[in-house]
Amino acid sequence: MPCTCNALGCAEMFGDRIARKEAARFRRRGLEPRSRRLLDALAARVALPGKTAVEVGAGVGGLTISLLEQGIAHATIIDASPACVQTARAIAAERGLEGALTATIGNYAEDEPGAGADIVVMDRVVCCYPSWRGLLDRATAQAGAAIALAWPRDTGYTRIGIALINLLMRLRRSPFRVFVHPPQMMQAFMESRGFMPEVVGRTPVWELVVARRA
Repeated sequence: MPCTCNALGCAEMFGDRIARKEAARFRRRGLEPRSRRLLDALAARVALPGKTAVEVGAGVGGLTISLLEQGIAHATIIDASPACVQTARAIAAERGLEGALTATIGNYAEDEPGAGADIVVMDRVVCCYPSWRGLLDRATAQAGAAIALAWPRDTGYTRIGIALINLLMRLRRSPFRVFVHPPQMMQAFMESRGFMPEVVGRTPVWELVVARRA
């Protein structure tokens, strides 16, 4: 149950080997089903052509590149893994999209805020930060139209699975950790910032949410 971004331990967790594996999968099969469902739900609620987007913790950029292929005018990737950022640039170049993509190494929750964007995407990202507030505070301030997210469902089996992952990380002496945050609190926070969050899908582990600006 890998996540895609964490400033603490990210370079080690999502290094060259993971980037090569994810890139090979995307080149061969396209988006994985969860990301495809999130993209389709976003496209059904927001007219994508001509919009701008920021994806946080984008991995090798599959979802962002798919947004560009659906008409997004420009997209920015912010990821803490140098290997993933470099690979995302390479995939964009292969598809002739390098001019429409900016890929940077950084920590979205702590770096200086960038320019506003119509859409902010965080697919399996809030679970990789010990606090969700910094992420959603930045996203709700930046997104002009919508935020698309996938976070862990708050269930007993999800918490057990994440506890096992974190135990393994401790045994490996890795600083990387995964977190389950309360969905109701995150949705209420977005509502307080003028967004209308909607659960648009679920998998056994993940809850998919699109929050449109009211």
